[in-house]
Amino acid sequence: MIRSLYSGISGMAAHQTKLNVIGNNISNVNTYGFKASRVVFSDVLYQNLSTATGATATTGGTNASQLGYGTKVGSIDMLNTISSGATTGRALDVYIAGEGYLTVQPEAGANRYTRVGNLKFDAEGNLTDGGGSKVMGIPIDADGNAVLNPNGTLAIEDLQAINVPAAELEKYTGITIGKSGEITGIKAGDPEFTAASGISWLNSLTVPTNSNYTGTVELMVGTPVGIPEDEETGAFTLAPTADILGTISVTKVGNSYTLATGLTKKDETEITDYGTQTLSSTGILTFSKLPGLRIDTTKLTVDETYETDIEEGETSVVATVYNQGGVVEYLTGTYEDGATSLALTSTTSGEQLTLNVDAEAFGTLYGSEEGLTNAAIGKIEAGSDKPVTLGYLAIAKFANTDGLLQDGNGYFMESANSGEAIASKAGTNGTGGTESANLEMSNVDLSQEFTDMIIAQRGFQANSRIITVSDSILEELINLKR
Repeated sequence: MIRSLYSGISGMAAHQTKLNVIGNNISNVNTYGFKASRVVFSDVLYQNLSTATGATATTGGTNASQLGYGTKVGSIDMLNTISSGATTGRALDVYIAGEGYLTVQPEAGANRYTRVGNLKFDAEGNLTDGGGSKVMGIPIDADGNAVLNPNGTLAIEDLQAINVPAAELEKYTGITIGKSGEITGIKAGDPEFTAASGISWLNSLTVPTNSNYTGTVELMVGTPVGIPEDEETGAFTLAPTADILGTISVTKVGNSYTLATGLTKKDETEITDYGTQTLSSTGILTFSKLPGLRIDTTKLTVDETYETDIEEGETSVVATVYNQGGVVEYLTGTYEDGATSLALTSTTSGEQLTLNVDAEAFGTLYGSEEGLTNAAIGKIEAGSDKPVTLGYLAIAKFANTDGLLQDGNGYFMESANSGEAIASKAGTNGTGGTESANLEMSNVDLSQEFTDMIIAQRGFQANSRIITVSDSILEELINLKR
C-alpha cells in the first residue's frame, strides 16, 4: 500500500488537533485570565533507504536517503504572556501586574492557582473568588503586618484562608486592595468619652471598643424604680430613672384607654396631670408627663382593667445612653464602698460601661440621701475613621509557569515540571504588584488565531489531496488487470 496515504492521514489528524486548539482559544477570547495555547508539529520516524557513505580516494561521499512517515503533534504549549487589565470599577477585583498567581482552595487542602481576581466576602466573612473557593493569604500579626520568612517568602502550606468575622466585617467601609496585596477597610475609631465640667468625683469613663453607644451619658445615683417580677403583666415597662411610685391602673374601652389617678413622685407629691396621651402605630401608649412609662396595648383586652405596682429598689447607679440606632439603653450597677471603679451593665444588650471614680468623693455621693438625678456626666462620640489591615493576598510563583496544568474555571495546578509554588507579598521576589478595580483580560490574539485557522484549513486540505491522489494511483494499478 502507498505510504503517502498514511502520511496524509497523520497530517489531517495533526491539523484537526490544531483547529481544536484554535477553536478553544477563540471561544475564550473574552474569558478573564485565560491563557491561549498553540500547537507545535513534529515529524515522526524515518526509514533509511540508503545510508550515508564517506569519501574515498577515488569516489566522493554520498548522503543518506530517508523516507518520512508523516507528522504528529509534538506539543501543545500554553502561552503565559501577561495581558493588560480591564477596568471594572469594583474595589475587590484585583489584577496582578506582572508574574504570579492568587492561591485559592476549592476545598480544604486542594490548592489551585488563578489570575482571575474577582473576589468577594461571603456571609461568614471568608474571602472567596467567583467560583466560591477560599482565597489564601499571608498571616498577619496584631499590628497588621505580614508574617513572612526572613527572605520574604512563605511555604504554601503555611498560608491561611483570609477571613474577617461577619460581625466585624459589617463595621468596615471602603474595603479595597493595595499595591502590595494588602486588604484594608475603613473602620470607625474607638469611641471617645468627654467628661462634662464640674464633676470632681469622675476620673474617666471606659467605653468598650465594640460599643455602639453615642451621645450624652446621664447618671442617676440613688433608688431606681421598677415593677416586681411577680406582678409583671408584660404590658408595662418603666425606665429605672422614672420619678413615679404607686399603682398603675389602665382600662381599655373600645379604642381608648383610661389611666387611673393616684400615682405620686418619689417625694410623695401627687401626680394629677399625666399629660397628653399618645398611641404609636405599633400600639405603645405613652404619656407626656410620665416619662419612662410605656404600655403595650396589644397585650390588653377590651373592658379589662390591668394593675401593677411600682416600687423603689435598693440604692444603685443607673446610666442612660443612646445606641447608634437611636434606642435608649439603661446600664445598672451597685457600688462597693472604697472601690475606684464601677461596672454598669445594659439591661438589654449586656454591654458594659466602667466608671472610674474618686473613691472618697463618690462614696459620699452614693451614701447621701440626695444622690444624683439624671445628671449629664459627659458625651460619647465615635472616634475618627482609620484604615485597618484585614489581610494580605499571597502571590504564588513557580520556576516553570509553562509547566502548570490547566484545570478549568480559570484554575491552574502544579505538575511534575512546574516546580513547587512559593508565596510572597505582591510586588516582591519577582511577583507583580496588585491593582484594585481591574481584571486581567484574555491574551488571545484574534488576528493571529484567524491566520492560524486559515493555515490549518489549507494544511488539512493539502493532506486530503495526498489521499485523493494516492487513491487515484491505486486505481490505475487495479486497472492494469483489465
